[in-house]
Amino acid sequence: MSSFIEKDLFPLSTELRPDGSITIAGSSLKKLAKDFGSPLYLYDSETIRANIQKLKNAFSTFYPGNFAIAYASKAYLSRKFAEKIAKQDIELDVVSMAELLIALKAGFSPKQIHFHGNNKTTEEIQKAIDCNIHALVIDNMDELLYAEKIAASKNKCVKIWLRITPDIHVKTHPHIETSAAESKFGFHVTTGEAKAGIQYALKSHFFELTGLHCHLGSQIFDPLPYRITIQMLYDLASECGYVPSELSPGGGWGVPYSTEDPVADPNDWIEHISSAVIEQCRQKQMPLPKIVIEPGRWLVAKAGISIYQIGSQKSTPNGLRIIAVNGGMSDNPRNALYQAKYTAVINGKIASNEVFPSRIVGKFCESGDTLIDQVYLPEAERDDLLIIPVSGAYQLSMASNYNLAPRPAVLWLESGGIYELLQYRENPEESSWWA
Repeated sequence: MSSFIEKDLFPLSTELRPDGSITIAGSSLKKLAKDFGSPLYLYDSETIRANIQKLKNAFSTFYPGNFAIAYASKAYLSRKFAEKIAKQDIELDVVSMAELLIALKAGFSPKQIHFHGNNKTTEEIQKAIDCNIHALVIDNMDELLYAEKIAASKNKCVKIWLRITPDIHVKTHPHIETSAAESKFGFHVTTGEAKAGIQYALKSHFFELTGLHCHLGSQIFDPLPYRITIQMLYDLASECGYVPSELSPGGGWGVPYSTEDPVADPNDWIEHISSAVIEQCRQKQMPLPKIVIEPGRWLVAKAGISIYQIGSQKSTPNGLRIIAVNGGMSDNPRNALYQAKYTAVINGKIASNEVFPSRIVGKFCESGDTLIDQVYLPEAERDDLLIIPVSGAYQLSMASNYNLAPRPAVLWLESGGIYELLQYRENPEESSWWA
């Protein structure tokens, strides 16, 4: 367990009992799994609050201008979770009607909400305009013209950002890279579309172009691409005679998922973003903008863990030990989608010295239903609890009902053994396919 804590994988409130079992925020994982069943997802409130404060402290240290932290709700969102996040004095990045409605219901002011997405529906654009949200983030020229038509029909001037694609590659998996020339997102710089988009928006009577936005991708551990992008955005703005009052370099700062992954200090990220903006504004004689970052994974990934019950086991002819659990790709498709790496422990057996290479698989009818390709674990028995850390981002939000599996319950943990149900376990007989 000590190696996992050293590598910063488990929530801050994690404690190891003498019997080798784990508690988080004072709650026994064994008891929670017994009371709420498994698979089960937990969020540690202490970790989320500490992560938000760490980013705020970094900006206060490195940036003399205004700033905002906007949670990228695509990482995970439910109404009760949004209510918790809304109390942390941060903004919100949404990408769908449902996320927008949840944000408003949970107590976020429209002035705290940015609406992203490469193909927003008519209803989504109309709702964003009607609510007077902080920024409708326009993704491409087609959407710019269409949003203008809707704004004109309402005779409203809409605050917008333009999403700019710098057409550069970053070191990450292709499925989570969003800044290359082949990207489906944004106004491309190299084609001249970004320049044309800025010029058009500035001339329109129905837009107030308050800022420029870019998102490079996810799991980025090098701050240099952010510096390059910020310079590109300011070169583009200067060429158009535009002075952005807000600038968003997006999110994407990486988190470790296993003991082999690097641990990247977010202070480096914030320091490079801040110094790059300060440098560009000094060179181009522009006032400092409000910097808005949009972390999702970095804020909540480590705060979350998933709990599974071990079922059948087998060995393949080549000696590989396969351990099956009662969840899988329906609640966590990340390994199947882009070979995401995880580690795991068995609750109550963490102190064991004898471990064996194992593959953790799910219960679903797909050969690709693998959660962990290889992890070293002690001997396991049926009904043991397998704990996977760093489960707070892009698992539940991408969960499905494959094989008509119900999505799992989710709990919010506070210190002293206090917990609250954020999301109940689905009941198959109450789902739409039962109608």
